[in-house]
Amino acid sequence: MALVTDGPSLAPDRAVDRPSVRLDIQGLRALAVGLVVVYHLRPDWLPGGFVGVDVFFVISGFLIIGTLTGEVRRTGRVGLLDFYARRVRRLLPAATAVLLGVTAAVFALLPESRWPVVLREVVFSALNAQNWLLAALSNDYGHAGAGASPVQHFWSLAVEEQFYLVIPLVLLVAAALAARRGGGPVRYAAVAVGVITVASLAFSVWYTPVDPGAAYFVTPTRMWELGIGGLAAMALHRVRLGATARVLLAWGGLACVLASAFWFTTGLAFPGWIAALPTFGTAAVLVARDESLARVLGVRPLTYVGDVSYSLYLWHWPVIVFLLEVTESEALGGYEAVVAAALSLVLAALSKHLVEDPFRRRKPVRRRTTYGLGAALVAVTVAVASGGWASAESTLAALRGRSVIDADHPGALALDPNRPLRAPAGVPLAPAPAVAGEDWPRDDCVTRELGDGLKSCVYGKPDAAKTLVVVGDSHAAQFSTALAEFVRKETGNQWQVHLMVRNGCPFTAVPPTEAGTPLADCSDENLKKLDHLRDVKPDLVLTAAMSPESYLKDLKWTWESTADLVDGYRTVLTALSEAAIPVAVLRELPRPGVSTVSCLQRHADDPDDCDTPRAQALGSPGDPQADAATGLPGVRLVDLTDWICRADTCPAVVGNVVVYRDNHLTDTYVRSLADPLVAALGLP
Repeated sequence: MALVTDGPSLAPDRAVDRPSVRLDIQGLRALAVGLVVVYHLRPDWLPGGFVGVDVFFVISGFLIIGTLTGEVRRTGRVGLLDFYARRVRRLLPAATAVLLGVTAAVFALLPESRWPVVLREVVFSALNAQNWLLAALSNDYGHAGAGASPVQHFWSLAVEEQFYLVIPLVLLVAAALAARRGGGPVRYAAVAVGVITVASLAFSVWYTPVDPGAAYFVTPTRMWELGIGGLAAMALHRVRLGATARVLLAWGGLACVLASAFWFTTGLAFPGWIAALPTFGTAAVLVARDESLARVLGVRPLTYVGDVSYSLYLWHWPVIVFLLEVTESEALGGYEAVVAAALSLVLAALSKHLVEDPFRRRKPVRRRTTYGLGAALVAVTVAVASGGWASAESTLAALRGRSVIDADHPGALALDPNRPLRAPAGVPLAPAPAVAGEDWPRDDCVTRELGDGLKSCVYGKPDAAKTLVVVGDSHAAQFSTALAEFVRKETGNQWQVHLMVRNGCPFTAVPPTEAGTPLADCSDENLKKLDHLRDVKPDLVLTAAMSPESYLKDLKWTWESTADLVDGYRTVLTALSEAAIPVAVLRELPRPGVSTVSCLQRHADDPDDCDTPRAQALGSPGDPQADAATGLPGVRLVDLTDWICRADTCPAVVGNVVVYRDNHLTDTYVRSLADPLVAALGLP
């Protein structure tokens, strides 16, 4: 999550503007948006605050489907054009104001390297497709350490609008079938919504463990939550509850929501069946209509927050993201959190009274005018964001071809303890900081899944006398360019290199745990690789791995304990040692204390501001893979730290070359490390 994890985008429909508005629903909206805002401001205070999205989905389904079925009950039809016109007037003006405001802030505050990614999301948000983009990116390893997008929270608005493109048509068909067969239209509508709800819930339960990242965002895993709200609205006309039952149902439902907010974490496979707790809890509150709870939720401060909840939701996340950018922080402190909350409320109030209300209450408005306005708002947003996106891409494309190792850019060789090469001042950095985050090895082996674990990329001639096999995760794969250069240059045709790597899968018998689920296929694949290595008996095996700290901070993956991780490494290393296969274990890289790429763009005139103290970069004592290698015959450690760090610091720039792209080295810096790496491995 995103991050990764975010909140709701519900806006009340016309029904809630009537005098008979239920104040408890407005208070429930305030509670929901409050959960999300607090979670985003200080997630340690409310680890499950993201369930506010589920509360909003249920409320939205309750109000919108309730309104539509009321129309079916009265008229036997659904006014599709009027319904969509109301949605345009209610949602698009405020959303457009936020998207255009975010676009302006992107130009003013973010480094140009981030423009294409963020502006692409602005375009997808304007088109109500942001959730599918985030689902596609959720498994993109390259986004593991990326900065949060200021519009990623628009995914929930996209889910709702996609749902509401479909549900009126479903109700219209249900009404037509009822008229043809002489049945009650609401009963047919309830059956139709019930079928969609059950199917969506079943899909969510099945798909969430399969692909937790994508499952969080895609519409089919969320439709059942809106459907539950709709069924609750239909039930109001048939359910008669006593006073005691109302109290128990209402307060019990509220307890379920609050328990979810305090007890749930992003480590859960969500939504799946787990989302049933806040979902059914919210439905219980809505169905109960309990006066005692309504008096609590209906107090004016809460209902006002409920009134501005749509705009508050839209504005709070960009405020947080840009405040983090301005303060160059990874998390908001107490003062910054108060500032972000206050600024979000002010912007929400202005948006509510100056943007939302004028467009919603202006009457009469012809449908043609409304649809024209909607098209214009979307077109303007897409045009402005696309223009900035294209301009930035053009600039970045020109910079991508300037990554070279030459006399002006010696890189790691500037740290040679015997004959350090001089790096002249005033030379543009390589790669340019704006594109350094993309400076990774270009070989397909680095990015593709290797299936059965035995496929590999091979560098060198097939008849080479000796074989070096590289196994491990992306921290092993990042050295592929240097090794490919070695076999290309070496004389005598002695070596070939086999790259058998998989991103996010260190060479261990104990797999990491993602969202509470061990990546069993990782350890299974490693055991296949181990059998293969014992069969072919290469002349050298090279392995490296990300630190547990990097796995936790950048991917939210972990192990039960450090001892388990050490045991997992030692299992495979011992097997290679007993097979008399030489192994070189690369000690883990120093980890930068800041985002090097972003920092260098902010401090272009003084890159030393982006350096990390050596003690901090090396982290806590101990490297699990190195610890596992200690004392094993035929297994040795290779330490390149002194080719990356000085005595007291680990610089962001060495020899006019940018060192890091995230927690990995830039490919340009790796190429400058080729000779030191080959020498450390004892290769000719």
